[in-house]
Amino acid sequence: MPPPDENTAVDPTGAAWVVWLVIVGPALLFATFTCVRRVAPGELVLVLRRGEVVRVRRNGFVARWPGLERFEAVSTDPRVLPLVVRSRTSDGVRVVALADLTVQVRDVQPGSAYTPATQAARLAEDTVARAVEQLEVESLVDDLEALETRWPAELTRLLPLGTEATALSVLEVEAQLTGGAA
Repeated sequence: MPPPDENTAVDPTGAAWVVWLVIVGPALLFATFTCVRRVAPGELVLVLRRGEVVRVRRNGFVARWPGLERFEAVSTDPRVLPLVVRSRTSDGVRVVALADLTVQVRDVQPGSAYTPATQAARLAEDTVARAVEQLEVESLVDDLEALETRWPAELTRLLPLGTEATALSVLEVEAQLTGGAA
């Protein structure tokens, strides 16, 4: 009598490969795709847990715990954010200013709170609105041009470490000179 084949002794039906192929293999692939991400060139991938940066990667692969952590890809290239600023001058004239904010993320430290680009845009809009409130309508455009060089440094201090406002330029200013205060 020939010795029993060890595969038939453990799995007499020979169906173990089906379990691996149909159940275990796809489950491992799914877990890999949801837990691991490749970092593309020119981006920083942050792993966030409850709004706090846990890990940061510039290249290669980064992993996360699904359900507890999430990925957030951030471009390291300069990014232009359009701003719409609504304010009043010191003499009560309503003003709408259109501006562009250029932001660049250079690095993010683990343990810091995550601040999306929309937060930087809101900070910039508030900064320009406060400046408009200090100015009079007659000199508004010239004064805003003079302030443009100071704003990037001021905004960078308000942004998280590693994020820099590189430029803020006012493109258009519209002042409502008639119609009274609303």
